[in-house]
Amino acid sequence: MKRDKTWDWQRRDTVALDVNGKQVAVIGGTGGIGRALSRRLASLGADVIVVGQTFRDAGVSGLKFIQVDLSSMTEAKRVAAELSAETLDMVIFTTGIFAAPQRQETAEGIERDLAVSYLNRLVILRSVAPRLGTQRSTSSMKPRVFLMGYPGSGQIGTPDDLNAEKSYKAMAAHMNTVAGNEMLVLDAAKRYPNATFFGLNPGLVKTDIRDNFLGKGSLKSRVMETLIGLLTPTADAYAERITSLLLSPDIESHSGAMFNSKGQAILQSAGLTDRHIRRFMSASEALVARTGVQGAAVQTSEPLFLPFTTFEDCIMSKLFDPVRVGRYTLQNRLVMAPMTRSRAQFDGAPGELAAEYYAQRASVGLIVTEGTQPSADGQGYLTTPGIYTDAHVAAWKKTTDAVHAKGGHLFIQLMHAGRMSHPDNTPHHRQGVAPSAIAPGTQMFTANGMLDIPVPRALSAEEVRRTVQDFRDAARRAIEAGADGIEIHGANAYLIQQFFAPSANTRTDEYGGTIENRARFAIETAAAIAEEIGADRTAIRLSPGTTLWGIDEGAEGPDLYRYLVAKLDKLGLAYLHIMDQGNESLLADIRKLWTGTLIVNRPGRPREQVGADVGSGVADLEAYGQMVLASPDFVERLKTNAPMNEANRNGFFGGTAAGYTDYPTLSEAQSA
Repeated sequence: MKRDKTWDWQRRDTVALDVNGKQVAVIGGTGGIGRALSRRLASLGADVIVVGQTFRDAGVSGLKFIQVDLSSMTEAKRVAAELSAETLDMVIFTTGIFAAPQRQETAEGIERDLAVSYLNRLVILRSVAPRLGTQRSTSSMKPRVFLMGYPGSGQIGTPDDLNAEKSYKAMAAHMNTVAGNEMLVLDAAKRYPNATFFGLNPGLVKTDIRDNFLGKGSLKSRVMETLIGLLTPTADAYAERITSLLLSPDIESHSGAMFNSKGQAILQSAGLTDRHIRRFMSASEALVARTGVQGAAVQTSEPLFLPFTTFEDCIMSKLFDPVRVGRYTLQNRLVMAPMTRSRAQFDGAPGELAAEYYAQRASVGLIVTEGTQPSADGQGYLTTPGIYTDAHVAAWKKTTDAVHAKGGHLFIQLMHAGRMSHPDNTPHHRQGVAPSAIAPGTQMFTANGMLDIPVPRALSAEEVRRTVQDFRDAARRAIEAGADGIEIHGANAYLIQQFFAPSANTRTDEYGGTIENRARFAIETAAAIAEEIGADRTAIRLSPGTTLWGIDEGAEGPDLYRYLVAKLDKLGLAYLHIMDQGNESLLADIRKLWTGTLIVNRPGRPREQVGADVGSGVADLEAYGQMVLASPDFVERLKTNAPMNEANRNGFFGGTAAGYTDYPTLSEAQSA
């Protein structure tokens, strides 16, 4: 174990934070170190919730008890729901398997070890962490979470064999619990900016665990006591020693750190890269989603792994909770992602079937419409809708009325295609416009077939400002048409993202060159629309790092998005919608910088991973495209674990009802 002795809290003169009246939960607090910490913190005035199996401190003031068998994931979920995370100041995990009957090479022993020492922590954290401290009175520190284990031991685990089904070795599974807890700390520190997370390695501590492991009163136990008993602290002594670290204000800015028994920092295990941590967390969440671990009391031939009773009973259950977005309360956390369907009239009015199409899908929390041009110059593809004339407003009113009649909410996405345009696709047949006169180097479908996209005309600075006004006017018209709000399309290589990318923007004025200048158009557009219709009805979609159609944001790309998101955050928009491109580190930074509602869309995400981002706290809502397109009752199918319809790719763009409004609901399919 490598240490950084400059982080030595025992040798520092620190003023401990006042714990009197603070709310603390100790998971596994009925024995050993957990019990000692519970009693210690209660003696300092904390209100401590002790979570475990056998409570022995009923007469101790300041302690409350929740009885649970943490080898059961269903029980872990129950405890997570029962804990008032919103008012907690600190959570300490001390659960672990040490008793000989479970630490053996049997299916029961291996699976119980994994459940008690690791998986219950994952389940509880995923539920509790996003809510921590959100309803506390003012506090001098963020809520703190400590996970006790053996960080820095060099274990990286085997994510493809978490419960040792391949090797079937008890210690193989146990080493996964060691690695998993270190990764939980590192992962949580990035996922949940509302709290701080730390690992604790207590080293050898004198508790009754040794008797459990070696046999109470056995020769081995007595010899061990003689050899090292005098050299190890008792659980009470360790609790007293580590209290100054738990309450130190100095660690506030070091979320993700690990500490040994002396309060010295432990260097992160080699091999725990962001990619490996993501893989391990994904494997862990998949295992929890697939199974629950049987409690020890069952002595029958029932399977050791029990499936959750319904799909909703899995980690994705939070998807179906209402959520506040801007000025609206949505019925669930599922979003229909914007998808171009190319079925509008040639003048830009939505087609005859648009109202039916969107109303069919109104059971999702929020519908974001297909990209809709804010001006005649904003059109890129054939027969896409607009929202810049009175006729457009009247046509869109039919759609918004239909969605509202079904209890849904709808934001119109404002999309200016920029250089992704062809004169054959627009009524005016003009050359496309862009930040600079640089063609995207690709083709586009037109009325005359696939054609090369021509070089666009570069906008003047005055025209850029005029385009901001076009967005503003279109947003006003969207509200007039009955939309609940608008989403600015700043993604997928269209005009706004073209300003971000040096490959498409070589300007030397205030809209080009530096990060600040390249982000200016997006910020001005968002600010203008927020001023026009209200920030709580204004949103924006971004796709950091996309390489579509000649877009290259360069080495400064991630920094541009960090700057942009921080600036947009100050506007108080209804939400930020991220189309993920695989940069988890940047997504974690965005989550920290964005204090409002975050929607994440991961194109191609399989059905079995639906709910993972909301469940883990990465996102507040999740957006899906093709699954919602093909299954108008998408929400009901998720709740009942019913299969989805297969998408008709031939009906994606253009046409009539086929592949648009003819997808059956589950009830229609069953009655057919």
